[in-house]
Amino acid sequence: MSAFPPWLLVLGIGFAGSTAAQETLKPAAFERSGADVFQRISGALDPESCNESAARSTWMKDYIHNPARFERQLITMLPILDHVSYQARKRGLPMEYALIPFVESRFQPKAVAKGGPTGLWQIMPETGRYYGLQIGGKKDGRFSVIQSTDAALSYLQKLQTMFDDWQTGIMAYNAGDSRLRGSLRRQGLSKADADKRLPTGLAPHTYAYVKKIRALSCFMFNPASFGVDLPNEAVFTPLETDTDPVAPIPDNGN
Repeated sequence: MSAFPPWLLVLGIGFAGSTAAQETLKPAAFERSGADVFQRISGALDPESCNESAARSTWMKDYIHNPARFERQLITMLPILDHVSYQARKRGLPMEYALIPFVESRFQPKAVAKGGPTGLWQIMPETGRYYGLQIGGKKDGRFSVIQSTDAALSYLQKLQTMFDDWQTGIMAYNAGDSRLRGSLRRQGLSKADADKRLPTGLAPHTYAYVKKIRALSCFMFNPASFGVDLPNEAVFTPLETDTDPVAPIPDNGN
């Protein structure tokens, strides 16, 4: 998966916008608020995801040049952010995985990067095919919010089962699980540690990937520290896929 390189090309206009509404499934018959989404996310994140280094990170501050504009962008993200976080929680996955599309594409479903990564989750063609997506043409499943999220979360579920650690899973998502498994095995490690740059020999953006997710976690825990007021009062219609009962948010001390 990509690390959102500077040469990323975006097809379409604006942020995540109304792409979710263009899916073939009809919206559900009730409304949900921004507070529902942000509370779901912050309530399920591991408090240790936001460490002192992440709290002082300049990554989110560099990205949020204009807090008011960013707040408006968050509103356009809500249906997709809701879908991704809802489905991650439904699968019992660490909520840190639901922040991956922010790093990969800024929640833009039409994002295309040089070399093959495409869509919300920046899925490579071979990975997409393995998880049942049509690749290429107008019906490329990587451009579908619903199809790509199902494929990406299926892959992340495999990684979580494989490593039982969200940080290692995220690094594997970025670098490739075969490469990361090989590096861990050769260096006698069971898990990765981005702070210590272990295993050694990975691309710098793979270690930075975890740090970006941690910075996003800090943002979700305390958006005011970044000068942002979350659009908790914003109302939107969730997708029909996101209305089934899911397990309650565990008490993680947050």
